[in-house]
Amino acid sequence: MPDLPDIEAATIPTERIATCVRWVRGRDAAEPVVFVHGNVSSSPFFFPAMQHLPRRFRPIALDLRGFGGSDTAPVDATRGLRDFSDDVLAALDALDLARVHLVGWSMGGGVTLQAAIDAPDRFASLTLINPVSPFGFG
Repeated sequence: MPDLPDIEAATIPTERIATCVRWVRGRDAAEPVVFVHGNVSSSPFFFPAMQHLPRRFRPIALDLRGFGGSDTAPVDATRGLRDFSDDVLAALDALDLARVHLVGWSMGGGVTLQAAIDAPDRFASLTLINPVSPFGFG
């Protein structure tokens, strides 16, 4: 992973798992944009996009369960991508983020779609980059 001095990381406990969160330093008061990575990836995938967002945004990237620095936990495939999306919603709660812009790439796009289906009022916007279905890979 590249050494980027303006990006910080922490592992936050949630009611579901411990989630690794990365953010651009110095933008705590800005409008939150949450990035969700794809399969066989992790939050650093979004570092270039995070660093180039205008200063009015607060870029935050999450590692999904089993990826990057987040806890590994079983996934119930009969729930589609809902285990992942429930983790994202739990992380937003732990970060005290009531409403965010949500960006998802590939599998992360399916995760963000499921989160938007389950909690539409939590999101100011949804950006999908080559998403899979929220129903999983089946």
